[in-house]
Amino acid sequence: MTQEALLTKWKFVVEFEDAATYEISGTIGHADTREECEGLLEYEMQNLYSDGQIVLNAEAAEVCAQCEGEGEISVGGGGVVICDACGGRHGPIAILTSSPGPKGREYLLMRRGDFSLGISPRRAA
Repeated sequence: MTQEALLTKWKFVVEFEDAATYEISGTIGHADTREECEGLLEYEMQNLYSDGQIVLNAEAAEVCAQCEGEGEISVGGGGVVICDACGGRHGPIAILTSSPGPKGREYLLMRRGDFSLGISPRRAA
């Protein structure tokens, strides 16, 4: 049995509060790798801090690159099919959260499930 790598991408959100108006907003983005995602999160947070915004939350999710974590793909005529790449997995594969630490900002990666098997979770059930 051969094992194929699941192609993924990262989506992120940074929630912030405007110090003058107390309005809560957010920025969203995406990256191809975890390292790129961490860099973009740092960049967004630094820009927000320098503009006088208060960062409330920053997190990212690793999702299937083909279906973007939806588990299915739209086809013509309004139908949908289960994503072949991830076997219909719905939601993130991993979550990356950001928090201040003693050495600066730190990231915690939480994996969600095991994709080391050649059989998708939905097909194995």
